[in-house]
Amino acid sequence: MNIELYIDNRLCDIESPEKLGITLKRVFFNPADFNVKDVQKSYTISLPATAVNNEIFHYANVEETKGKFTIYNNAHLYIDGVLILDGKFRLSEITRDHYKGNLGVPAPLTAKDVFGETMMNQVGSWNIDFQGREGITQYNTGTYDKKKYGDIPPCIFPLVLYGLLPRDKNTDKNPDREVFDSRVQLSLDHLPPSVNCIQMLKKIFDNAKYKLTGSALDDERLNRLYVSYKNPNEYEPLWGTGEMRIKGNWGNYRNGIIDKYQKKESHSAISFNMFDSKNLLIEEKTDPGKNITVFNNGDTTKVTLKVPQTGLYKLFFTTEFTGLTDLKEDGDEMYVYDGRLDKQPFEVKVIRHKEDDNTFMEEQKPDNVYFLYNQDQREVNDQSIFPQAHQVNFVDPKQNLRMICGFGWGGDDSVGDVHRNPLVEDNFYHNPIAISGGRSWTVNKDTEKKEYFRAFSAVENKGYVKMSDPDTPIKFIINIDNIPANMKTSTTRTGNRNGTGQLSQVIWLEKGEKLTLISTSSYIYTRYGVDACYNHRIDFDLSLTPFKLTKEWLAIDNDGSGDPDKRMDWNAPSDFEKDTINLVSFLPAEIKVNDWIDNFCKAFNLSLVNTGKDTFELNTKNNSLATNISNMLDIDKKTSVMQCVSEPLKLPYMYEVKFTVNNNEEGYYKTMEKNQLGEPIVNSGKDGNGRYYTGNLETSTITQSSNFSYNWYKELVNSSGKPVIEVPIISEHEIWDNNYDYQEMAPKRYYNLTQRFWYKSGLFSTNIDSTPIQLATVSERYDGKLKMILDYEDKPESILRNYFLIMVDNDNNYTTVSCYLTANEYANLNKSLIKFNGDLYNVVEVDGYDPLGKNKATLKLIRRIV
Repeated sequence: MNIELYIDNRLCDIESPEKLGITLKRVFFNPADFNVKDVQKSYTISLPATAVNNEIFHYANVEETKGKFTIYNNAHLYIDGVLILDGKFRLSEITRDHYKGNLGVPAPLTAKDVFGETMMNQVGSWNIDFQGREGITQYNTGTYDKKKYGDIPPCIFPLVLYGLLPRDKNTDKNPDREVFDSRVQLSLDHLPPSVNCIQMLKKIFDNAKYKLTGSALDDERLNRLYVSYKNPNEYEPLWGTGEMRIKGNWGNYRNGIIDKYQKKESHSAISFNMFDSKNLLIEEKTDPGKNITVFNNGDTTKVTLKVPQTGLYKLFFTTEFTGLTDLKEDGDEMYVYDGRLDKQPFEVKVIRHKEDDNTFMEEQKPDNVYFLYNQDQREVNDQSIFPQAHQVNFVDPKQNLRMICGFGWGGDDSVGDVHRNPLVEDNFYHNPIAISGGRSWTVNKDTEKKEYFRAFSAVENKGYVKMSDPDTPIKFIINIDNIPANMKTSTTRTGNRNGTGQLSQVIWLEKGEKLTLISTSSYIYTRYGVDACYNHRIDFDLSLTPFKLTKEWLAIDNDGSGDPDKRMDWNAPSDFEKDTINLVSFLPAEIKVNDWIDNFCKAFNLSLVNTGKDTFELNTKNNSLATNISNMLDIDKKTSVMQCVSEPLKLPYMYEVKFTVNNNEEGYYKTMEKNQLGEPIVNSGKDGNGRYYTGNLETSTITQSSNFSYNWYKELVNSSGKPVIEVPIISEHEIWDNNYDYQEMAPKRYYNLTQRFWYKSGLFSTNIDSTPIQLATVSERYDGKLKMILDYEDKPESILRNYFLIMVDNDNNYTTVSCYLTANEYANLNKSLIKFNGDLYNVVEVDGYDPLGKNKATLKLIRRIV
């Protein structure tokens, strides 16, 4: 008999196998529990205090040694060359002559050890190709790039009722809540992706530098499983980044309608929000996500252009100004006069504002000025500085912090000298406008006690000059390499009714900021006691392209000039993942990774096992139990029926496996039974829970609750009452009560309710934002080669019957026998069926295994389980 014990990869000295005293115990399964387990340990063993062992244990037998009772992580026990224990050694007693302790297989590394406090939406990137609404159809129909993502899509986009169907509140005052017709106005907000569970887990582990394998990954029922979206209702996932573009035209007076306006009397200025207008026409829109929305309620067109992610963006803006002659000189509302550039200055601007900023229109005023607050100057003299003729006029952040860029035309005969650049010698005014990339001149540079503003922006420019030396640029000199010739910043003007502008800019924008187009011009107070504005039309084309995730590309000093030693390249590679969505941003922001994994394993009775330095296995219940008759140990010759002992299994009275169920949800409410008066009976709804009675007279119950929810469905019908589609419903009952006004309940959303599972079952054709798409339909049933129903009920294809190992045969019992085992037989007990007295058994537990073969091991058996 050859026994070798290695601790910290060093061979220990032993006096003799007998004095080592190794006896092992191993537990494989407890029938009165849900989970398969494999626990192994030794009883106390004794090692002599030799020179080799003293060094291995760091001279722990010397009194002065600190940290004596250490757990030694690498312990391997071999019997005749067979590895029978791979675990740890824990010291329990130290004498001058001996070291005593226990060998054991420790609890393996867990998901918590790997991910700690990391939340699900903080696990890095999981980018998939996604070019706007077409991507929804591609993943739902399987027309995505399968060479990248395989035959099973990483996500699908089902129609799920997280609230009432969105409708036009002006035309659908109080519609039937369950009718799906052409008046339903779906947008991306209503279609968050459902991610594939197994692919998500593989990606999470891969991002943490671990490889995930195991039998669960080969299970077709788990491979095709998707999980619903869950996050706080105010949470905004990132729907994708790429070029965002909107093109259209607007007029302040069109078809006899004067657009909504905002006056600034202190500046005799009138401003129009072109993105919230009665007179706006949208011609084209490009959007990789839900960053641009266009909504028309029949009276007003509203455009929202929202920044999807913080970073530097390349902005390209082109406009065409047309002064119009249609007049309106009667009535009590504002008059409309001839829009001539020689009479009045006009500006069209891109501004930024926050989601909850309701004051930005009130503060709009002319920004194309050349004195306070744009420059620290009040009059024209030799030291005054100005842009070169028709070059960019930079707006100081103090003047308008919301400013991004724009154009100014006209005002040739205006008495307002603040709008005139004296370097324009032909008295024919037009120029680009842009926010300065430096900090405001209002900063007190000595004390810095004053408030100062800073934008981060770059627009190519030849530079400002002094009146005394108009040939020498001294400020705002900005060079950007490789801007295409047809995108160079410039303005033109033809006569007094036409002007154009184009501008290329790199600007730092914050996630969630909105961009809006503003037209600002003058108004006058007529002798008739009615204000008058000037008729004009703006054709525009605005695009925003993600560029850099940090400000490092931007080489602009505090004064707003470019750094001559650091070039800015328009064609530098982008840091953004364009034309993609990051599915991680759709994962729960308030659930820890390890909690989600633990709950998923609990829901499907899976085991997650750390199998190596950088590997984990996710296994189904049968993985740890012997099932193959080719691995069989015949013990009839090692023992006899006369020596066996029978014991009861001590099963509970009932096993109960449950979902998390919110009784306030509409789905649960609709499935509640009714009493004779037609009233719902409390706690009588369908919950998907399973109860299994063992036949035992015990009163105990073993309960396991899944943190995921059971899922209910609602059938939607057309206006004629015919079924259209059955969809998951994840919303509370209140909003479906006809006693409440539809439009009052319509804003409510329940994205925060518990996640649930489903399978893709088909397709449904509809539109979002006037774009035809194919939505996924989903079901609780999987009808592949192996069947599955996503509940725990007492049915052959339920989750519990598929994945849980429940002993409901109260007639079964333990059979305990004693016999000698070889090292090889002991090492393979977890893989072997036991043949005894004509029956096949699984080993539940082995105790007292003696490698020396002097004592019999006790085997606790149970008739073959699976």
